[in-house]
Amino acid sequence: MGFIDWMKLGKKKDDAVNVTKIKKQAIDMGEMAAGNQTAATDAITTMMAQQNATTKILMVQDGDYLPQLTEYALKMAQRLDCEIVALDVSDTPLQFSGERQERESQRFHDKASKNSEQFSMQAQAQGVTMKHIMEIAAQDEVIARLSAEDAGIRYVLTKPDQASIRANQEQAQVPVFDLNCSRLPH
Repeated sequence: MGFIDWMKLGKKKDDAVNVTKIKKQAIDMGEMAAGNQTAATDAITTMMAQQNATTKILMVQDGDYLPQLTEYALKMAQRLDCEIVALDVSDTPLQFSGERQERESQRFHDKASKNSEQFSMQAQAQGVTMKHIMEIAAQDEVIARLSAEDAGIRYVLTKPDQASIRANQEQAQVPVFDLNCSRLPH
Protein backbone atom coordinates (compact mmCIF):
# COMPACT_ATOMS: atom_id res chain seq x y z
CA MET A 1 0.00 0.00 0.00
CA GLY A 2 1.50 3.30 -1.09
CA PHE A 3 1.68 6.49 0.94
CA ILE A 4 -1.16 8.14 -1.04
CA ASP A 5 -3.43 5.12 -0.49
CA TRP A 6 -2.64 5.20 3.22
CA MET A 7 -3.55 8.92 3.38
CA LYS A 8 -6.90 8.22 1.74
CA LEU A 9 -7.78 5.63 4.39
CA GLY A 10 -7.41 8.18 7.18
CA LYS A 11 -9.47 10.76 5.36
CA LYS A 12 -12.99 11.03 6.79
CA LYS A 13 -15.75 11.95 4.43
CA ASP A 14 -19.27 12.84 5.50
CA ASP A 15 -21.43 11.72 2.58
CA ALA A 16 -24.49 13.34 4.18
CA VAL A 17 -23.11 16.85 3.76
CA ASN A 18 -22.23 18.67 0.57
CA VAL A 19 -20.08 21.72 1.34
CA THR A 20 -19.91 24.37 -1.36
CA LYS A 21 -17.81 27.51 -1.10
CA ILE A 22 -19.04 30.63 -2.85
CA LYS A 23 -16.45 32.80 -4.61
CA LYS A 24 -14.70 35.10 -2.20
CA GLN A 25 -15.47 38.81 -2.32
CA ALA A 26 -12.33 40.92 -2.18
CA ILE A 27 -11.47 44.56 -1.86
CA ASP A 28 -10.75 45.84 -5.35
CA MET A 29 -7.28 47.35 -5.25
CA GLY A 30 -7.99 49.04 -8.59
CA GLU A 31 -10.79 51.04 -6.97
CA MET A 32 -8.51 52.06 -4.13
CA ALA A 33 -5.74 53.06 -6.54
CA ALA A 34 -8.24 55.00 -8.66
CA GLY A 35 -9.32 56.95 -5.62
CA ASN A 36 -12.62 55.14 -4.98
CA GLN A 37 -11.99 54.75 -1.29
CA THR A 38 -15.71 54.76 -0.47
CA ALA A 39 -16.16 51.30 -2.06
CA ALA A 40 -13.05 49.98 -0.31
CA THR A 41 -14.19 51.44 3.02
CA ASP A 42 -17.63 49.82 2.60
CA ALA A 43 -15.99 46.46 1.89
CA ILE A 44 -13.74 46.73 4.95
CA THR A 45 -16.70 47.77 7.13
CA THR A 46 -18.68 44.74 5.93
CA MET A 47 -15.75 42.42 6.61
CA MET A 48 -15.34 43.82 10.14
CA ALA A 49 -19.07 43.46 10.82
CA GLN A 50 -18.90 39.82 9.74
CA GLN A 51 -15.95 39.20 12.01
CA ASN A 52 -17.57 40.83 15.06
CA ALA A 53 -21.13 39.46 14.65
CA THR A 54 -22.53 36.40 16.42
CA THR A 55 -22.19 33.46 14.04
CA LYS A 56 -25.51 32.19 12.68
CA ILE A 57 -26.73 29.33 10.53
CA LEU A 58 -29.45 30.18 8.03
CA MET A 59 -31.53 26.99 7.77
CA VAL A 60 -33.69 27.30 4.65
CA GLN A 61 -36.85 25.22 4.28
CA ASP A 62 -40.20 25.51 2.56
CA GLY A 63 -42.54 24.95 5.49
CA ASP A 64 -41.92 21.21 5.56
CA TYR A 65 -39.11 20.48 7.98
CA LEU A 66 -36.83 17.71 6.77
CA PRO A 67 -35.53 15.79 9.83
CA GLN A 68 -32.04 15.34 8.33
CA LEU A 69 -31.71 19.09 7.88
CA THR A 70 -33.03 20.07 11.30
CA GLU A 71 -30.87 17.49 13.09
CA TYR A 72 -27.80 18.59 11.16
CA ALA A 73 -28.49 22.28 11.88
CA LEU A 74 -28.89 21.60 15.62
CA LYS A 75 -25.69 19.52 15.82
CA MET A 76 -23.79 22.12 13.83
CA ALA A 77 -25.09 24.97 16.03
CA GLN A 78 -24.06 23.10 19.18
CA ARG A 79 -20.62 22.23 17.84
CA LEU A 80 -19.88 25.74 16.59
CA ASP A 81 -21.72 27.52 19.42
CA CYS A 82 -23.84 29.59 17.07
CA GLU A 83 -27.48 30.55 16.55
CA ILE A 84 -29.98 29.34 13.97
CA VAL A 85 -32.13 31.52 11.77
CA ALA A 86 -34.90 29.23 10.49
CA LEU A 87 -36.12 30.63 7.18
CA ASP A 88 -39.28 29.30 5.63
CA VAL A 89 -39.54 30.60 2.09
CA SER A 90 -41.77 29.63 -0.82
CA ASP A 91 -42.65 31.16 -4.15
CA THR A 92 -45.45 28.66 -4.84
CA PRO A 93 -48.29 31.02 -3.79
CA LEU A 94 -47.00 33.57 -6.29
CA GLN A 95 -47.96 31.21 -9.13
CA PHE A 96 -51.62 31.90 -8.38
CA SER A 97 -53.78 34.98 -8.08
CA GLY A 98 -56.77 36.15 -6.08
CA GLU A 99 -58.33 33.83 -3.51
CA ARG A 100 -56.18 30.88 -4.57
CA GLN A 101 -53.03 32.88 -3.82
CA GLU A 102 -54.42 33.81 -0.40
CA ARG A 103 -55.31 30.17 0.37
CA GLU A 104 -51.88 28.92 -0.71
CA SER A 105 -50.18 31.67 1.30
CA GLN A 106 -52.22 30.82 4.40
CA ARG A 107 -51.50 27.11 3.95
CA PHE A 108 -47.76 27.87 3.74
CA HIS A 109 -47.84 30.12 6.82
CA ASP A 110 -49.84 27.58 8.87
CA LYS A 111 -47.52 24.69 7.96
CA ALA A 112 -44.36 26.74 8.55
CA SER A 113 -45.61 28.08 11.90
CA LYS A 114 -46.53 24.62 13.17
CA ASN A 115 -43.22 23.07 12.13
CA SER A 116 -41.14 25.99 13.40
CA GLU A 117 -42.79 25.72 16.82
CA GLN A 118 -41.75 22.08 17.06
CA PHE A 119 -38.25 22.93 15.89
CA SER A 120 -38.06 25.81 18.37
CA MET A 121 -38.85 23.43 21.23
CA GLN A 122 -36.11 21.06 20.01
CA ALA A 123 -33.62 23.90 19.76
CA GLN A 124 -34.50 25.24 23.20
CA ALA A 125 -34.16 21.77 24.74
CA GLN A 126 -30.67 21.52 23.23
CA GLY A 127 -29.65 25.02 24.32
CA VAL A 128 -29.59 26.53 20.83
CA THR A 129 -30.94 30.03 20.19
CA MET A 130 -33.33 30.14 17.24
CA LYS A 131 -35.13 32.87 15.32
CA HIS A 132 -37.87 32.17 12.75
CA ILE A 133 -38.61 34.08 9.53
CA MET A 134 -41.33 33.36 6.95
CA GLU A 135 -41.39 34.87 3.47
CA ILE A 136 -43.24 34.34 0.23
CA ALA A 137 -40.67 35.14 -2.44
CA ALA A 138 -37.88 33.58 -4.51
CA GLN A 139 -35.51 31.63 -2.26
CA ASP A 140 -32.26 32.97 -3.77
CA GLU A 141 -33.40 36.58 -3.43
CA VAL A 142 -34.39 36.14 0.23
CA ILE A 143 -31.13 34.37 1.12
CA ALA A 144 -29.08 37.12 -0.56
CA ARG A 145 -31.05 39.88 1.17
CA LEU A 146 -30.91 38.29 4.64
CA SER A 147 -27.20 37.51 4.40
CA ALA A 148 -26.56 41.11 3.32
CA GLU A 149 -28.66 42.49 6.21
CA ASP A 150 -27.21 40.21 8.91
CA ALA A 151 -23.42 39.97 8.86
CA GLY A 152 -23.62 37.14 11.42
CA ILE A 153 -25.11 34.68 8.93
CA ARG A 154 -22.13 32.56 8.02
CA TYR A 155 -23.61 29.23 6.94
CA VAL A 156 -26.60 28.48 4.73
CA LEU A 157 -28.16 25.03 4.95
CA THR A 158 -30.76 24.16 2.34
CA LYS A 159 -33.01 21.20 1.71
CA PRO A 160 -31.45 18.63 -0.58
CA ASP A 161 -33.01 18.29 -4.01
CA GLN A 162 -35.87 15.80 -4.30
CA ALA A 163 -33.85 13.41 -6.52
CA SER A 164 -31.21 13.11 -3.80
CA ILE A 165 -33.86 12.40 -1.17
CA ARG A 166 -35.54 9.68 -3.27
CA ALA A 167 -32.23 8.08 -4.28
CA ASN A 168 -30.93 7.77 -0.74
CA GLN A 169 -33.63 7.83 1.93
CA GLU A 170 -31.19 7.12 4.75
CA GLN A 171 -28.57 9.81 4.00
CA ALA A 172 -29.77 12.71 1.89
CA GLN A 173 -27.19 15.31 0.89
CA VAL A 174 -27.55 18.52 2.94
CA PRO A 175 -26.07 21.41 0.97
CA VAL A 176 -24.00 23.73 3.20
CA PHE A 177 -22.70 27.11 2.05
CA ASP A 178 -20.01 28.91 4.05
CA LEU A 179 -20.56 32.65 3.70
CA ASN A 180 -17.40 33.48 5.64
CA CYS A 181 -15.46 32.55 2.52
CA SER A 182 -17.56 35.08 0.66
CA ARG A 183 -20.94 36.74 0.60
CA LEU A 184 -23.78 36.04 -1.78
CA PRO A 185 -24.11 38.69 -4.49
CA HIS A 186 -26.72 41.29 -3.71
